[in-house]
Amino acid sequence: MRWRVILRNIFSNWAGYFVTAVIGFLLSPFIVHSLGATGYGLWTLILSLTGYFGLLDLGIRSSVGRFIARYLALKDDHSVNRVLSTAFAILAAGGLLALAGTLIVVTFFFDSFHVDEQFRAAAKTALLITGLTTSLALPLGTFSSLLVSLERFDILSGVTIVGELTRAALIVVLLKSGHGLVSVALVAFALTVTQYLTMALFAKSLHRSLKLSLAYVDRAALRELFGFGIYRFIWIVANQLIFYSDSMVIGLFLNASAVTYYAIAGSLINYGRTFVSLVTDTLYPSATRMDAQQDLKGLRELQIVGTQIALAVAVPVCLGFLFLGEQFITLWMGKTYASSSLFLIVLTIPQFTGMSQYASALILAGMAKHRVLAYLVVGEGIVNLILSIILVRKIGLVGVAWGTAIPDLICTAVIIPLYTTRVLKLSMREYIARAYFGPALAAIPTAAVGWALARVTVSPSWPLFGAEAMAMVAVFAASSYFLCLTPEQRGLANRKLMVLFHRNTVIHEA
Repeated sequence: MRWRVILRNIFSNWAGYFVTAVIGFLLSPFIVHSLGATGYGLWTLILSLTGYFGLLDLGIRSSVGRFIARYLALKDDHSVNRVLSTAFAILAAGGLLALAGTLIVVTFFFDSFHVDEQFRAAAKTALLITGLTTSLALPLGTFSSLLVSLERFDILSGVTIVGELTRAALIVVLLKSGHGLVSVALVAFALTVTQYLTMALFAKSLHRSLKLSLAYVDRAALRELFGFGIYRFIWIVANQLIFYSDSMVIGLFLNASAVTYYAIAGSLINYGRTFVSLVTDTLYPSATRMDAQQDLKGLRELQIVGTQIALAVAVPVCLGFLFLGEQFITLWMGKTYASSSLFLIVLTIPQFTGMSQYASALILAGMAKHRVLAYLVVGEGIVNLILSIILVRKIGLVGVAWGTAIPDLICTAVIIPLYTTRVLKLSMREYIARAYFGPALAAIPTAAVGWALARVTVSPSWPLFGAEAMAMVAVFAASSYFLCLTPEQRGLANRKLMVLFHRNTVIHEA
């Protein structure tokens, strides 16, 4: 297990996500006030319209990551170039369709939207620029997939961080200078293209035999990419349907204001899921490499370790939602929305198993055994919709939360683990004992601390909330050190900490 690479990739992903989130948090109010309610609403509409063209990816970029990682492990440079060139050609065609779709929307359908005359020309120009951005991002995204296959998440995060900081600076300067919607679209275009071209240069420097040519495009690679990618595409679309179906049910059977209360809880769940997925995503190239080398023993170990890593992040996040969620929502949104904590609790219940199974999904995808997952998510979405409709009529808004939580819990606690362990020929008893037993024990004192803090806190504040969250994390970390790590792992952790402490001491003395 290449711990140095895995940890580097995990912290690189977290760094990129943190910078992007902070910039978005700080920049959004400035853009709203600079563009005004109408201008910002138009920008949101433009992003929504062009965002649908991203579906023209059809799961190809996920396929690129899988097959290139496989061929790199087999040292087959010809197949690497064949897959990359074919994918680039497919996505270039998708990019042309996206551009054509943008032109059609601007020409025939844009007038259907109620846009004031003074904003119409700028909105159409911004839409054309954003459509062009999407059309170029589709094929150029293959180079980011290559960096994923090379397990260089640090480069991806570094390019993203520099790009986001530059974007924020340019937007602030241009909007303060009196420029409007078109300038925001131009900045997005310039930075997106520059970032992808930078990734292409890094990819070329790391894999010097990389060649992009029409001569490498062939039907065999086309079949490989579509055969794998179509199920990833189904999986992504089905997850999107699950996400949006809850709001649709609430809007149909209750009212629009009820959507807000539910969406607050749903957004926190999505932030937590993203935080955990940034950890497990780094395992995908390793799974593909091990599958190419027919290392089933390594895949079994990766499944156990991946689940442990996911739980190490997921358990404190989920316990925080359960015990400190009401405090956070009150501080974040105000007392009016404190009742959203009830929906947060219900939606958190399946996340203990759901987040832990992210490793299973990636390992199955790395082995090209993800077809069952695609069908399973579609089935979950259908059951979610039916159950939510039934329960919202009986118990109201919380019924929608239970309609989402129940099928999710069944899939992630029972069906996916059983299927994954069967594919890996891994004993279910061994998997539960090694992956879940330690984190479950470490969760007990953490939950006790969270329950006590929630009981004694009467007047929450941000400093107090931060102290409570840190206390829960510290208890879980200390418990996990003794309950989850083997003696060898504790020894490795101690040596790393001693080296780090020694370096800091030398720097301080110098």
